[in-house]
Amino acid sequence: MKKIVSLIIAAAVLAATAFSAGALTAPGYPGVQLANDWDDQLTVTGYTGDDPVVRIPETAYDKVVKRIDQKAFYNNQIVEKLIMHDNMTQVKKWGVRSCPNLKNVYYSKSLVVLYDQAFSYNSKLTSAFLRNTALDEMNVGVYMSSAVEYVSLPDTLKSIYATVFENTKVRRVDIPDGVTQIGNRCFAGCAQLEAVYIPASVKKLGEDVFRNSDNVTVYTTQGSAAQKYCSENNVNCVVINEDEIPSKLLGDVNGDKDVNINDVTFMQRELAGYKTDFYPQNCDYDNNCIFDINDATRLQLDLAGFREKV
Repeated sequence: MKKIVSLIIAAAVLAATAFSAGALTAPGYPGVQLANDWDDQLTVTGYTGDDPVVRIPETAYDKVVKRIDQKAFYNNQIVEKLIMHDNMTQVKKWGVRSCPNLKNVYYSKSLVVLYDQAFSYNSKLTSAFLRNTALDEMNVGVYMSSAVEYVSLPDTLKSIYATVFENTKVRRVDIPDGVTQIGNRCFAGCAQLEAVYIPASVKKLGEDVFRNSDNVTVYTTQGSAAQKYCSENNVNCVVINEDEIPSKLLGDVNGDKDVNINDVTFMQRELAGYKTDFYPQNCDYDNNCIFDINDATRLQLDLAGFREKV
């Protein structure tokens, strides 16, 4: 009996030591490294595996894996697809920065904050589909100097800080009603940027928001802070009415506020490389945070009555 008790105590001591040292490996998730965080839950601290598809465990050691820590995936050469579970809340500073092969990220529905440069300098990451998250703020440079082209933002968003999309391939962005500020150089250096819809809720725009984004047109309502900003900074601006705000209808990629076979065609043309007058916030039809041929196929099947609409 004494021997059993001693073994139990020894195991407890080893577990406590592992937690304090921050040297935990997620059981069943090879290479996913964890550490105890400030709230006695877990954070991902690194990845040493060889599988390019990385799934973050929901729990380990009877604790919830809540966050991706600073520099957890920084300069990781292996990861191509990162899948968060739906209870994760944060990606910390430089959490998934400079991953040369990262193409896709599945975001947690509970995601609240993306910290500084969380996904910056990812040369193959083309999508930032955040519409189904609980995101409240995007900190400095979250996607800067990445390949992000397709963006959807959630209605929960309140603040977009400096340089978030600077030097990206983004073409069109619909800022949700409820956002109050857009930071310095947020959309600077975006040569392909053609349209940004900014609601009247935005009261503050920083310096050089659209610097060297010479093809952009801002669409906003009469008397808004965005209209005044454009006038003062020589940015092309079109005043629109509330009923001209882009549709948020999933699948309405051509912006006609209806979902039909024309949208399938627009998706197919886009994927074939023909750049169209396209509403990217509605193209992730199957809600997996990836825009690919499966979105067009599923929409076509739904329209034909073979599958229920998501």
